[in-house]
Amino acid sequence: MSSDGGPTVAVKLFIDKEKKKVLFAESDKDFVDILFSFLTLPLGTIVRLLDKQSQVGCLDELYKSVESIGEDHFQTKACKAMLLAPLNAAAIRCNRLKVKVIDKNPMYRCKNTSCGHSTFSSVPDAVCSCGHASCLEFIVTDDLQVAPASTRVMFSLIEKYGIPERDNIQEKVLQLNSAKMMCLFRRALLTKQVLTGLHFNVAIPPNAADLCVLPENMFAKQALETDPKFKGIKIRLVHAKDDSVLYAEVGQDFIDLVFGILSTPLGTMLKTFTELPQIGCIGSIYKSVVASVKQESQGLLLSPNLAPFFGCRSSNMLQVEDDGAYIKGGPMNFMVTDDLQIRPFCLINTLEFLRASKVPKDKLVEKELTLNKIQVLKLVGAAFGTSKALSSVLMPS
Repeated sequence: MSSDGGPTVAVKLFIDKEKKKVLFAESDKDFVDILFSFLTLPLGTIVRLLDKQSQVGCLDELYKSVESIGEDHFQTKACKAMLLAPLNAAAIRCNRLKVKVIDKNPMYRCKNTSCGHSTFSSVPDAVCSCGHASCLEFIVTDDLQVAPASTRVMFSLIEKYGIPERDNIQEKVLQLNSAKMMCLFRRALLTKQVLTGLHFNVAIPPNAADLCVLPENMFAKQALETDPKFKGIKIRLVHAKDDSVLYAEVGQDFIDLVFGILSTPLGTMLKTFTELPQIGCIGSIYKSVVASVKQESQGLLLSPNLAPFFGCRSSNMLQVEDDGAYIKGGPMNFMVTDDLQIRPFCLINTLEFLRASKVPKDKLVEKELTLNKIQVLKLVGAAFGTSKALSSVLMPS
């Protein structure tokens, strides 16, 4: 139990006292359950759990935009509520977690320490192909790579860190409650040394995860498959001649697209944008699942879906069961800034925005664009990777 009486999970840290660095940690399945379950969280839920201070791309501003837009602009009141508290198909499992923070998908590994099958199972006491049942011991690195405890893993750590003097290694057991797990999750989104930062309370720098420049080829192959339902999205872009975007005037189809980002599970983002650089180390968790979890258990973590009957109609841009129309159809347009702040379009407010930008009228450029599928996918990735989403996709580098 934590000091507030809530349940905790135990993680034993092995710390290099001289370097003030966590070498690795030992844990049982309760901690690994939570790490793997991070992948099932919709992005909007992540922003909400982190009190709109996730610092991940444009997500905080996008979430605040949903909060600020009146319910009368949405198809139903429920559509707005869905975006502010999106659920996924695994949500019911959260009640099984020892620390009830996020969804759960329990993982077990073979009890036979000499077994060469480094695989997990979601079923307790499942029989491995070597004939032994499963047990629950794991090694977790500072950047949250998860692997069964083994000699092979130990040697890889020795190769990375050397063998510190025994007197210089401190063992410390952390009891992580719900609040501490959320601190760990935020560090996982923004930093590489998660356990070290958590133990030594290292400050997370502002804009830690802002990449600004996105890679040209960042999609998984399946993300580029032809979608017969896709139609080009028309926008009117206003930018300065120095190529910095001020805003875009957009319609319902664009708003449905970007609002739908909030309901997209984290695992789906990592599956779709395989080459999207990440300042944090959520990718390490994803790769641990790919490398070690039995195939029948991977789907929930690597291709998580939304809860049934979520949203208002069908869309499949990211190969997730998303019912993605949230905004009412009609003549109403919206103003979207570079960091995806969104508000209903109003001439007076737009004039005030342009005046505040201090960009002279003769330096402004207005143009109409029709976004193709590649541009739309890049925009979704940009929302996750940079606070300048429109500029990174729509302006020449």
